[in-house]
Amino acid sequence: MGLRAYDVSEWGFFRFSGIDAKAFLQGLVTADVRKLESGLMLPACVLTPKGLMVADCELYEETEMSVLVVTRPAAAVGLLKTFEKKVMLSKSTMRVLSGRAWLVIGAGYERGLPWTRLSQPARLLIGADPPEEAEILSEPEFEALRVASGLPWFGADMDAATLPLEARQEAAISLDKGCYMGQETVSRIVHMGHVNKTLMGLRFTGSPAAVGSVVSGTAARSARSPARRAVCPSP
Repeated sequence: MGLRAYDVSEWGFFRFSGIDAKAFLQGLVTADVRKLESGLMLPACVLTPKGLMVADCELYEETEMSVLVVTRPAAAVGLLKTFEKKVMLSKSTMRVLSGRAWLVIGAGYERGLPWTRLSQPARLLIGADPPEEAEILSEPEFEALRVASGLPWFGADMDAATLPLEARQEAAISLDKGCYMGQETVSRIVHMGHVNKTLMGLRFTGSPAAVGSVVSGTAARSARSPARRAVCPSP
């Protein structure tokens, strides 16, 4: 399969710059910002003080004093509101970026930034057009790809009433970085309890069930079976 491209210009792009940009983000996101390095994508979440989701995002080191934060459209406003007042108390600045941006999906493409959320190789291309030979993906086509990849989507699979561990955000959470906003709730769940519901992927044989249906069944092995995401009670 050749290269494919998906327009992500409506996503949220934020640049944090300043001598304490990394330290500022370290106290507000779930990931350990000290692990950031050039050419690496660091998944993270932004939480409320009560530990509920504000946004899932990706962090990229641009320079020693500049970090790019990328999130989905439905999470961008919440992330902006969370950071815009707090950044005024730091020695950093926050800039909202705009312009064309694309995900280029497929092996062998090396431009842009790594975006490892999908089951296939993908690069995030900001401020440039995708390669001419890339097939442009429609929104339903990208939706099918991200669901098959097990990628939760803010505004569809999770929202402001979701705990990060309900939305399978374990890879975005550091358990040894120290304090961050919402850390107490996450730590209590991990070390003293559990979540009562969990997002998971389902595959159906035959016709897929409608959203909201109550179903029972066994896992399908066929990669061709329709895929859906569902919130199910935790065992």
